[in-house]
Amino acid sequence: MIFSNPFIEVVSNMNGLATKTFVKPATPYLQQKYRERQASLYITMRQILDQVTALLDDDEKIINFMPMTDEQNSQVATGGVMGMYHPKSTAAKNYMHEQDSLRGNRLMFFTNKRMIFFIVIEFLDNTEQYFSYKYSALHAVKLKKHSQVIPTDHKGLKRVTDTWYTLDFETDDRHVFTEVLTAENGQLFKKNSLTIPAMKHLIVSDKVTRLNMFDSIFSNITGETTYLNIFAITMAVLMILYFLINLLSSGALE
Repeated sequence: MIFSNPFIEVVSNMNGLATKTFVKPATPYLQQKYRERQASLYITMRQILDQVTALLDDDEKIINFMPMTDEQNSQVATGGVMGMYHPKSTAAKNYMHEQDSLRGNRLMFFTNKRMIFFIVIEFLDNTEQYFSYKYSALHAVKLKKHSQVIPTDHKGLKRVTDTWYTLDFETDDRHVFTEVLTAENGQLFKKNSLTIPAMKHLIVSDKVTRLNMFDSIFSNITGETTYLNIFAITMAVLMILYFLINLLSSGALE
């Protein structure tokens, strides 16, 4: 976590959920910057809540929302060349300057009907820049827990266990969502899948589920690695066979 980014803490507090204690910046300058960004972000989040509420159906309500950042989640769609973005509205420009962030902060809202996902600065620019995933259009979800023991001192005598989740699903209209979740994110998603009535039909497993073979090959990160490995091995075997055939043919001709 970048100490000067209060996004996770602010969203967690607004969620009304119990969260771990956040490490505050050490230097007076960073403490001041953190407080400024924190105060500004609360105002921005209130605006976002109002904007999301305006998108809901009459019988739809927000259950909770899940924060994601480049520091704690993935950077697949928010960093590098693909992460370039030029804010247009005053609200988005102010957010960029106040938070020193373009595309790192994302939100996934859980309602009683669907999940709404967006990158904060894009949504501030245009409230039509979001993805909607209806629970009724989902059948299976991958929510896999991962753990790794990490040494905390140079001798490796003190260790902590780092936990994270991978989330992956495909809707009936072939929209694919893949993300790395923190331990808190994973627990929140699991809780929602058990307590939100419209999510209870979902099959939650450790496996990626796709609608067809094409999607299994080209929209499955784990599967793509497997297929590439199989392809590489197959090509290597074919090259060896080709070499042996040529070698045997040369020997036979002599």
